[in-house]
Amino acid sequence: TGSGKSTLIKLLMRFYDVDQGSIYINGQDIRSINMKKLREKFGVVFQNDFISTDTIYENIKFGRTLENSDIRLAADYAKATEFIEGKAEGFNTKVAVRGADLSGGQKQRMLIARAIAAHPEILILDDSSSALDYKTDAVLRKNLTEHFKDTTTIMIAQRISSIFNADHICVLEDGYVVGYGTHEELIESCDVYKEINKSQMGE
Repeated sequence: TGSGKSTLIKLLMRFYDVDQGSIYINGQDIRSINMKKLREKFGVVFQNDFISTDTIYENIKFGRTLENSDIRLAADYAKATEFIEGKAEGFNTKVAVRGADLSGGQKQRMLIARAIAAHPEILILDDSSSALDYKTDAVLRKNLTEHFKDTTTIMIAQRISSIFNADHICVLEDGYVVGYGTHEELIESCDVYKEINKSQMGE
């Protein structure tokens, strides 16, 4: 918390620019990419993301031109279909202000479905599975791995179980990178990561 994880998202999407250096996507400086085109590359789930007082279907569609099959597949992959179809109106269920009638886990799954529905080039999940139980979180990660192989996924998490099998893990503390590598490498080389892992082992 407060280590600068969410700031990285804002820099990637150019909510503001870096003071020094450059950020590249596929070898191209992001400042040379049209802003609209840049942001279309991303599917993002922010903490406390926007939820409209519309149907679940429209919340996932989010004003984009998507096929019905895109919406339903995204809900499946995000493990949202079961709770959606458990509601009387299913995908046509109206959502209360700020999603007050949905549990934390249901909101997160709906928002993840929104983020993946358009098959983004880069998927960013900002602590977006914190309200999910470990089993649902594991199935969700498996689905992302299997069905979005061509998507670069950046997961911002405080729970090591959500990211331990990532190709690369970057450990931040007080705005600085204090570790970088695989789970196994960081257990050996990064004291901060080692302590976090130790504190969560009984959870």
